[in-house]
Amino acid sequence: MGLYLYSSENSFQKAFQHLLLAPTSSKKFFQQTVFDLASDLLKEPNGLEKIYRYAHLFDSSGLFIGKPWEDVTKLNPTLVRGTLQAGGTTEVAEILSELRILAIARGEYVHPEMNALEATEFLTKVLALNIDLLIMKETEENRVKQLYKDEQASEILRFISEHCFSERVFENLYQEVDNLAVQRPIITDKILKLITSAKKLAGGLEEKDSKLTRYENAVYSPTDLATDTLESYEIKLKTCDDTILIKEAHQLKNTMVQTGLVSPYHVVFLKFIANEKQHLLESMLTVDNISKTNLNANLPIILSLISSSISIDTRRSIYGLLCLLQRDIFTKEFVQELEQLMSSAIHEEILININKLKGIQNVDFIKSLIVSEMINILGTPLGIGQGFNPTCQSTRALSYWSQNEPTMLLNMINTFLKTANLTIEFEGKKISSNSLPQIPLEDEDHIDFISYLVVPHLDSIYFEMLKAADGRGQDPHKWINPAFHITGIWSGFSDIYSDLNFLDNFYYYYHPTNNPNVNRGLPQPVGITIYNRSGQVLGAHAILIQRVENDPKGVTRVYFYNPNNDSLQIWGKSIRTSVNGNGELPGESSLPFEDFVQFIYAFHYPQ
Repeated sequence: MGLYLYSSENSFQKAFQHLLLAPTSSKKFFQQTVFDLASDLLKEPNGLEKIYRYAHLFDSSGLFIGKPWEDVTKLNPTLVRGTLQAGGTTEVAEILSELRILAIARGEYVHPEMNALEATEFLTKVLALNIDLLIMKETEENRVKQLYKDEQASEILRFISEHCFSERVFENLYQEVDNLAVQRPIITDKILKLITSAKKLAGGLEEKDSKLTRYENAVYSPTDLATDTLESYEIKLKTCDDTILIKEAHQLKNTMVQTGLVSPYHVVFLKFIANEKQHLLESMLTVDNISKTNLNANLPIILSLISSSISIDTRRSIYGLLCLLQRDIFTKEFVQELEQLMSSAIHEEILININKLKGIQNVDFIKSLIVSEMINILGTPLGIGQGFNPTCQSTRALSYWSQNEPTMLLNMINTFLKTANLTIEFEGKKISSNSLPQIPLEDEDHIDFISYLVVPHLDSIYFEMLKAADGRGQDPHKWINPAFHITGIWSGFSDIYSDLNFLDNFYYYYHPTNNPNVNRGLPQPVGITIYNRSGQVLGAHAILIQRVENDPKGVTRVYFYNPNNDSLQIWGKSIRTSVNGNGELPGESSLPFEDFVQFIYAFHYPQ
């Protein structure tokens, strides 16, 4: 009984009852208590669902009397964003108003001045105007303005989208799934949430889009056999002959190749054949001769990787392994570093920090997270993302090492796990991260586990280099980039502030017409300036130029890696980057050469 009496929902219910029964002249004295208790309830699991039960009574209770939300005919969808971001009582009142309109749209509340169709149209406009908050794109603008912290605003928009079907919003959600999935990010939580939301919305469509169905199937039912519980699926597998299992393997592989997504069924199947039908691994994990050679030549360690690191929780690493096997990097030294990664103990300080910050105590699980995420980083270097952290330099370095020096990267991670320390040399002086203050991450939810562990250490080294190179009369990255990336960075450097021929030099060194061999030395780091749509500078950003080539239409494009996983962005002046349809490889963004040069401020060139 005590739990019931003191629950937030019961407190809200009591306060709302007092408001409901109060005379009109006294309602203003009860409104604030209802808003305050609603604010508390919104912070709890299923809080929106609980409050929504009262939404049809908000008007009759007098909740909005004397407030801007009193007359629904005067509400403006364009103003919703501002009030949702205002915080405090204003935000809570806006949320409750949206819930009231949702009740009208669903026919659960008959309003004298707004019918269900009008309510649905209103909410559709709200969702369309705030699709970025609903989706929470990992753009520089969202990071700089910290829009990703508007979780409550995102929650009410998600709640509305899942309870009020709108074909227009469905199309936006589907398009975002498509745009994100083609970039093959390591962290796929956002994609999975969007698929869930789109799946619920798609229930209102007579015929679902075949492309959306492809994504849904990849997650929920990737094969003809994978339609029931995981337990029954495993039982089915044990009764199948090799012909059926080979077909199953190909279907599972195809869904990964087509979408970059992995279902729990993939885990059950891979574990089954790794234990009992190892000759079928080739059917699931290889797509070309390189991957077949790598699998067969390194079968013992591949089996060890599967057994030690792949689980339902780490299932995305199956796709990472599929991609890793396609890379021609399986040298003796690389395999030795992989073996060490799986066998080495983890430094106590790292375990303590993981327990303190993540609440994870199981050392075996921590090890599986580390190994599985290294598979992802090595298999899909362009899928490494900074999330909403200002860590583009360090995230870019991880991608660069994975692409250019995978064995060195593995060695760095192995050394870090043993010592809880990273060391990089700058102008003859070794800089060790354990002697520097660690810079905490602002966002831990949208990054992989390896980045979570090492990016604060890399950042501390980067900022120490920044201090050492400051005051030299030129952009300090002239000296920092070659040292921080350790190897392979071109020694020549140009920045827009000190080079009078900046653009001419970029054309000279990077345009294929002038330098047909430019791609031999790429990727290379580049500094860009990003603007918002109004032309205001948002700040500098670090990317990698991957290649410069003509696209299928003959347009010379710059293809690049952006540490912001969500790379389909407007960089300013209405110039939107492309992630698909212009010759991009998975994980790449691109712009026509002439558009790209409008944003660069520093680059390296060969001397």
